[in-house]
Amino acid sequence: MSLVELKQEEIEEVSGAGTFLGDSIINAVNGFNQILNSKLISSVGVVFSGVGLGLVHQVADSTGLVGSKVGIAIGRALGGDVAETQNHYEKENGEGQYTILPKFIFK
Repeated sequence: MSLVELKQEEIEEVSGAGTFLGDSIINAVNGFNQILNSKLISSVGVVFSGVGLGLVHQVADSTGLVGSKVGIAIGRALGGDVAETQNHYEKENGEGQYTILPKFIFK
C-alpha cells in the first residue's frame, strides 16, 4: 500500500467540508446585525438614548454583541470565511448612542 499525493482540488474539497455550515452561521449573524441596523429596529434604541436611557440601550446591545462574536467565532471554527459585516453594537457605539444623559442635550 502506497500513499498518493493529493491534488490541489482534492485538498480544497476536503478542507472546505465545514465551509458551507460555517458560512451559513456567519451569514445568519450578518443578517441579524443588518436587521438590527435597519431604521425600524435601531430607532427603538435611538429613542432610549434620546431620553436618557442610553445605558439600558447599551446593555441590551451588548448582549447582541456577545452573541454576534460567538456566532462569528463558531462559523470561523467550522471553516466559514465570509466577511463579517459591521455589527450593531459597534455601529451605534461609533455614532455615540450610548450616553448617560439624554442625546438632545448634546445638540
